[in-house]
This record gives sequence, C-alpha cells and structure tokens, in this order.
Amino acid sequence: MKLNEELIRSTFDMMVKYRPALNKYLIVDEDEDEDDEVDYRILGDLIIKNFPWPIGVELRRLFSGSMRQLDRHRLDQIFKTIERIMQFISFTMLAQVWDDVESKKIEAPKSLTNDFEKRFSVLSMGTYSWIIRMLGKTYKEQGQEWFMTEMGENFDKKFFESLDFWIPERNEIGHYQINLTSEDIEKRCVEYEKKLAVILQKMAFVVKYKLISIRDIHVEKDRIQKDPQFLHIVNLLNSGDSDFKSKEMKNNLYTDSKSVLLLKSLKNIDVFLNLSPLIIDTNTEVLDTTDKFDIKKDIFMYTKYRSGHLMYIGTEVTEKCDLRSLSNYSILVNEYESMVKTIVS
Repeated sequence: MKLNEELIRSTFDMMVKYRPALNKYLIVDEDEDEDDEVDYRILGDLIIKNFPWPIGVELRRLFSGSMRQLDRHRLDQIFKTIERIMQFISFTMLAQVWDDVESKKIEAPKSLTNDFEKRFSVLSMGTYSWIIRMLGKTYKEQGQEWFMTEMGENFDKKFFESLDFWIPERNEIGHYQINLTSEDIEKRCVEYEKKLAVILQKMAFVVKYKLISIRDIHVEKDRIQKDPQFLHIVNLLNSGDSDFKSKEMKNNLYTDSKSVLLLKSLKNIDVFLNLSPLIIDTNTEVLDTTDKFDIKKDIFMYTKYRSGHLMYIGTEVTEKCDLRSLSNYSILVNEYESMVKTIVS
C-alpha cells in the first residue's frame, strides 16, 4: 500500500462500525471496471470531515501532498496529530467531570485533585495522558457512564499504554533532543503511522457525535404561543475546511451562548457537552475596535493559564494570538477558574 493508505483504510473500516451508512464508499462496481479500486482520497476526505475539527484539521495536514515524503516534516506532523487527539480527548473528559462533580454524580479522586491545578496550568502530552488514564479509571471504578459512552469500553489498559508510548518519544524526538539520520526518520515515520492508526481505530466512535459552535440564540414567541422556543444558529465543526456550514436548530430549551458543544445528534440539541472554555470559536467576534485587530478567526484550544490570563493555540491558525481583547474573555477566565475550583474542591 502507498503512504497513508493503510492508516486511512483501517481507520475508515472502524468508522463504518459506528456509522454504517459510510459503507457505501467501500463498494466497488466490478461490472464497470475490473481494475476499479476504492479511492483512498475520498476515504481520507471523509475521515477528515467526520472527525471533530481539531483532530480533522491535523489529519488533513498529514494526508496532504506536502507530507508524502518520509521526512522530518511528516514525523513532526504525526506527533502534532497524536498530541491534538490526546488534547481533545482530555478536554471532553474534563468538561464532563466538571458537570458530574458539580452535580455530585462522581467524586474526583485525591490523586487528581492534589495535582490538577498545577499540572493543568501548563499543558503537555504527559498531562493529557495522565488526565485520560486517571479519569478513565475513576469513571470505571465509580460506575459512571461517559457522554461518549464508547469511551468506557474502548479506553482500556492497552489504550492507555498506547498513549504513554508517545510521551518519551515526543520529549526526545519531537523536541529535537536527539539527532536522527534520514534512515532513522524513515523508519519512525512508518512505525509511528501504524501506532497512530491503532489510536484512531480505538476512537473511531467519535464520528457518531457532532461538534458545533453556538453563533447566536434567538427567543421566538408569539402572542398565542404559550412557551417560547429558542432558535440556535450554529456552525458545524465537522468539516474538511474552516468554511463551516451554518445551521438553524429550534428547541424548547436553550444551550450556552458562544460555546463549543459536543452533541449526540443534530436532531437533539438539548443533550450536549459544553467544551468551553477549553475549546472556543472566535469566528463570531466582531473586530470593531483596533485592539481586536490581532484576533484571528479560528477554533482555539486552551493551552496555558498564568496570572489570571488564559492562553490558546489555534487549530488552523499557526501563529500565536493574544485573545485577551475578546468580548467574552472575562467570561472564559471565570469559567476556567470555576472549573478548576469545582474539580479540586
């Protein structure tokens, strides 16, 4: 198989398990062309579109034409993809823990609360792995179900070990602490692609869920209507590019303004997991003052908290951005501090 094809095929096959409708892309009409084969470009594009945007955009880079050589650029992108996967998983876990501790559905273990505030203030791959393993064990021991229910079954000891593998590799190779020959890099590209495939297969269930951002919420009620309805204008963050599709969703209940939500289904917006302030969308920000001109429109991931300030990293934007001039920045800081206080208390 050519570069990426084994990774794409094994991941897509597992996606079909959770979304059987995707199986149609694996069907080849042998009557039309004996040499007809599955188009891996289409499968790769579908993987990108069906995974949540923060992961999908890294896979888009990995599958791109500029990453077709077994070189340092490809090796670095594999590391970036793994790190973004771990970041997204740990953020979804923490978002639920925040809710569940607050509603007293679970009790955060001392092994988490004692070190959480310090370790989570500056993120690393080791911190992501620690959070995923710690919370996976906690929910299993306390018999609590995850929002993405498949995590309970798929995130087992072997999965945790597959994540732990990357930490020393990232520290040495990813941060250029050792010199690699061209031959070493080629071998690692092949080896790491296979290990990445294992992780993607284990979390292929995420294609069942939808990531959205709330652009606006309008209240609708006429004179005769007894109860109001809430019109949510949202962006769909499962996409092959950053030109996100917009959708209107009407419901008797309202969600949280200017937030990034994980849904079980687009048919039911009142069942959601709010991932903000860990994941935010700046696309709705109006750049109406000069101090906002440095803000980039993107989906941002939390990366650091220091002296009352939150710092984020873009998913498509690669340069550093200061987001302190966001109109809802103080709300994001308050939410972050509330989350930490809830978890450690």
